[in-house]
Amino acid sequence: MNKSFRHIQQLLMLWLLLLPLTAGAQPLRAIHTHLSTKDGLCSNAISAIRQDDYGYLWIATWNGLSRYDGYEFYNYRMGSGSGVKHLHNRLLDIRIDQFQNIWMHMYDNRVFVLNRHTDKIINPFEGKVGYEEFLLGSRILTTSKGEVLLNIRDVGLYVAHLDPNDGLKSTLVDTHGMKIGCMAEGVDDDVWLGTTQGIYRGIRKTMALDTLSILTHEEVTALCVNAYSLYAATKQGAIYRITFPTKIQQIRKPTGKTVFNMFFDSHGLLWFCDDQMGASYLNIETGKEKHFQQFVPVPERDGRGGEFNEVNDRVWILMNNGGYGYYNREADCVEHFYNDPMESWSISNTVYASLEMPEGVVWESTSSRGLDKLELQKNNIVRRKPIPNATSTEENEIRAMYYDKERKLLLLGNKRSSLFLYHDNGQKSVITHDSKGDPLGRLYGISKDSQGNYWICSKDNGVYKMMPNGSGWTLKNYRHEDGNPMSMSSSAAYEAVEDKDGNIWIATYGGGVNLLTKENMAKDAFLHPLRGMADYPERAYQKVRTIEADPDGKVWAGTTDGILELSYENKKVVVKELEMSTETGSAPLSIDIICIRRDNKGSMWVGTNGGGIAHTHNKDKNGRWEMHIFDAGNGLPSEEIRSITFDEKGNTWFAAEHIICSFNAEKHIFTSFAELDGLDDTRISEGGAIMTGNGNILFGTLDGYYEVDRQKLMASDGALLKLQITGFLLSDEWQSPRLGSKIDYYVPGSTHVRVPSEASNFGFRFAAMNYQLQHRVHYQYMLEGYDKDWRNAEKDRTATYFDVPSGTYVFKVKAFLLESPDKYDIRSIEVDVRSALPLGPLFKWVLGIMLLLLTAFFVYKFNKEFKRKIEFPVEKKSDKGDDEDSYEIIDVDKLGEEEQ
Repeated sequence: MNKSFRHIQQLLMLWLLLLPLTAGAQPLRAIHTHLSTKDGLCSNAISAIRQDDYGYLWIATWNGLSRYDGYEFYNYRMGSGSGVKHLHNRLLDIRIDQFQNIWMHMYDNRVFVLNRHTDKIINPFEGKVGYEEFLLGSRILTTSKGEVLLNIRDVGLYVAHLDPNDGLKSTLVDTHGMKIGCMAEGVDDDVWLGTTQGIYRGIRKTMALDTLSILTHEEVTALCVNAYSLYAATKQGAIYRITFPTKIQQIRKPTGKTVFNMFFDSHGLLWFCDDQMGASYLNIETGKEKHFQQFVPVPERDGRGGEFNEVNDRVWILMNNGGYGYYNREADCVEHFYNDPMESWSISNTVYASLEMPEGVVWESTSSRGLDKLELQKNNIVRRKPIPNATSTEENEIRAMYYDKERKLLLLGNKRSSLFLYHDNGQKSVITHDSKGDPLGRLYGISKDSQGNYWICSKDNGVYKMMPNGSGWTLKNYRHEDGNPMSMSSSAAYEAVEDKDGNIWIATYGGGVNLLTKENMAKDAFLHPLRGMADYPERAYQKVRTIEADPDGKVWAGTTDGILELSYENKKVVVKELEMSTETGSAPLSIDIICIRRDNKGSMWVGTNGGGIAHTHNKDKNGRWEMHIFDAGNGLPSEEIRSITFDEKGNTWFAAEHIICSFNAEKHIFTSFAELDGLDDTRISEGGAIMTGNGNILFGTLDGYYEVDRQKLMASDGALLKLQITGFLLSDEWQSPRLGSKIDYYVPGSTHVRVPSEASNFGFRFAAMNYQLQHRVHYQYMLEGYDKDWRNAEKDRTATYFDVPSGTYVFKVKAFLLESPDKYDIRSIEVDVRSALPLGPLFKWVLGIMLLLLTAFFVYKFNKEFKRKIEFPVEKKSDKGDDEDSYEIIDVDKLGEEEQ
């Protein structure tokens, strides 16, 4: 009866195990960060957000222009304080040309441009007759060829071109008095103009209007080009498709509502906004039209048009008069994106400006003001549950973990008496009882001995020796038995390890370390603090959580009182406190030991509760271990370590309660993974961390286990990191031509810089502007010709140099992810250092020789004079007589005594 019940229970557990881990499509998940003037933004009122090809974010506000690199805001002063005539402090819109100049549509409809080569704002029409009254009549258009089209009211169309090599040039195109309302770039080296009298074509080469005119009876309010078709919308709401040379097809009838903006997506839908609130699409093939509208508590009444953007096959929609989201193509609806007014935690869906990036970051400015950053969560780290529909958290609480490379088998143990077996070929099974039919209890640790047996540690029932028997497994149990002194001292087993001689050491919580020697294995006779371990401390080191063998064959036991070192020599157990070197002060910062693991190079890693991580790297002259300590002071994200494991590249992986971290010992670099990478609020278990056969890292949690997909963490191309040099430092001051006269060009955008002789120091700042990966990017830099090796950058991402000898060098900086350090992005700039004196190596040698020669000369002169005084005595006039020729000889030595 009991066996039948156990069989049914095992089948039920297996059925639960085989259930799918996920069901249904999940909405987009994101991490929200809010930025404001407190963070350096020049104003919380934002009108436009754009990104240039370097990766910088440009933010048009009501009080100036801000540039953002993901770390700092760099602000451009507007208004009367700028020194630029008629430069209003409020911006309506910005556009970026092919040379990365920033063209600004001001609140008063004037236009200005930020010249990226000089980092100065100028009026592009300065010097032209009447330029002070030039006002824009429509939006700025930038083309793929570098032209900028500026429609100036009552003047005409200017085609401007600001090349750092050729300077600013502009040509006025005669529009014959037509009022231009919209513009679009064509595909045949042309530009299309929508006017009050139809559509006209502008020829690039001649900078003149073609005689061809289309829809001359219509006022065209929006244009859109897709392949070789031109779509035109009118003031009355009609939409036309024009295919060349002259085929015109009306695809939407007039509605009386003016269309202000159109966008053609990659699936053949023509999106548009008109006078009504919301946004619509028109399916060109079927003629189906659908309108979308959201409930907006705070409608935007002043704006018109809306905006569309397609990123990674997803269309984002900023609706007219309020409403924002992304199009769900399967459900044919526009989804809210953390802005559902019915949810109290949502941000506002009245969005004034937005920008969606391919790397998975969405920037918004809403009626709440400021800048909102929403980073889409990646599935780099996924939490899996062995039993998806479990009724108890203990069913999915995973602490015992082991991966067997030979059998290609993953073993996971929960706290509900279940041992899950996952084969690489997809086969799954579960064991809940031992060979006698008793439940396994709460499973805490799994290890494997040299004979191919597994040792399963249970906090309730001691240790199970799991032996293959051909078709399955035989489980033999060892536990504490009252009245049997040879049994274990405690049944609360946490971990087990085999030493080099085949002895099994077991960590028990409350019973100290237990040892099952090779010769006593058949007798089931254990040695422990109450039997056979005379040197074991009586009242300390009893609560043992973790145990590991070191490269010398000794066994380390991590307890709540520190670390013990044990060995079995000449049939005697030797126990002593672990001796660590006092020369470097390298003892762990906490005696509360959580986990101990040995890496592939034989280094021992110790994870503590509140004291960070320590690892061995050598022994001192007395044979005691020297350790490196890592805590919050040198980059450790948390000092409460839960588990440790290693990958095949030698990186160390460890976990805190809610953080997963990797560490490259060669580069001394940490990388942290948290919510953005897929982690949630689930706590990570103690002791459970392994690498599987495919290289992924697993961490046990209180509700399943995290799987870190290392392939997803790697960069396929270093250029994706978008590294840029963002600032140049000279004598402790950041340089720009608009801030001073020391340098007349913007250094970060150039390939060469000359450091003047009066400069006390120089330096560079840098940033990788992939806003999804910034939290994982690491930087190294070097001044080639001066530095011998790469240096790790600090958190301020700044490299500063002092007293560099005169010469020509190359400053280099590279950005990389720790998981793929060979896939890096790199930037360089030539540095010409000129000192007040030629303090090069050759000059220093010459100067040194000259000083030596000069010193030798003075020594020679002094000795010569001294010898002359000795060889030729001093003559002193005698006082014995008045004869002026009467003298006496004076002894020089006596003269010295008299003077004294």
